Amino acid sequence: MKAKLIQLNEQQFFIRIAPIVLLLVMGIGFNIATNGRFGSARNLNLIVTQAIIVATVATGAVFIFGTGNISIALGATTAITAAIMANVYLMTESVVIMIVVAIAVAILIMIVTAVLSTVLKVSVMFVSIVMMVLFQAILQTILGAGTIRLPYAMTSALTRGNFHYWSFIVYFILCAILFHFTGIGRSIKFIGSNNFCAEQSGIYTKKYLMLAFIISGVGIGLAAIMTSIRTGTIGVNTASSLNMDVVLAIVLGGMSVFGGTRSYIYAGVLGAITVTLLNNGLLMVGVSPTILQLVRGIIFLTLIFAGQKRPDRLPDKEI
Repeated sequence: MKAKLIQLNEQQFFIRIAPIVLLLVMGIGFNIATNGRFGSARNLNLIVTQAIIVATVATGAVFIFGTGNISIALGATTAITAAIMANVYLMTESVVIMIVVAIAVAILIMIVTAVLSTVLKVSVMFVSIVMMVLFQAILQTILGAGTIRLPYAMTSALTRGNFHYWSFIVYFILCAILFHFTGIGRSIKFIGSNNFCAEQSGIYTKKYLMLAFIISGVGIGLAAIMTSIRTGTIGVNTASSLNMDVVLAIVLGGMSVFGGTRSYIYAGVLGAITVTLLNNGLLMVGVSPTILQLVRGIIFLTLIFAGQKRPDRLPDKEI
């Protein structure tokens, strides 16, 4: 079975078509199971609103995953950024300053993570574990059982102005250009395919790892704003499931967790819609949150199991 899964996972046609087929099958299945309630305009709008936050973080995370690294502190970084950003707004009452601070703080945190990983020569995943635990402890200390509440007038104004959609569209287009049409994207995919060969070819891997984290930081800053204006409050549970959603979105979108040539910027968006649709559909058919997490875990492990053969290749026309 493992051999068949790996064989399927190596076929480009299967890799690109399977996520779309899965999304369609799930959508049709949930709509039938809920007698059409799943496909209602109100529910679809809810799915899009939820998915766009995951998609924004996942789009930036493609750059990190593309290098063959995995960060599991994306959710915690979003939460701590949202808390700092909200406090800054309450002090200044300036939306512009709030947006600038959110993006700057997220980029700074991601730079620190990248520097710690490169200077200490420790895997990004291990550094991100430390950062995740640290941010959760800081949030718990600052907020405790309380929350930070943003003014409704501000959050509703940004919502009516479609801040979610415009910021995501601009960010996605810029990321798509950088990843698929510039030397930055080609170098990142080369590093993910064969780090040793990339270094021997003169690619400064630390530089591109830093760029990947900076680009991802912009997405996290935008997602922190989206999360805050969507709920209006920031607490210790803010973005608590975001990291799992992002990782699951990337693999469901058809991208290998090992990055390299099988990295696509659209994987984050396609996967984000699939993850949100899965969460929403299972809850609508009456599945408990505990079973929902079990299903998500099984799907994730199955996809990792099928794609655990790390690509190790020289540059080719896909890079």
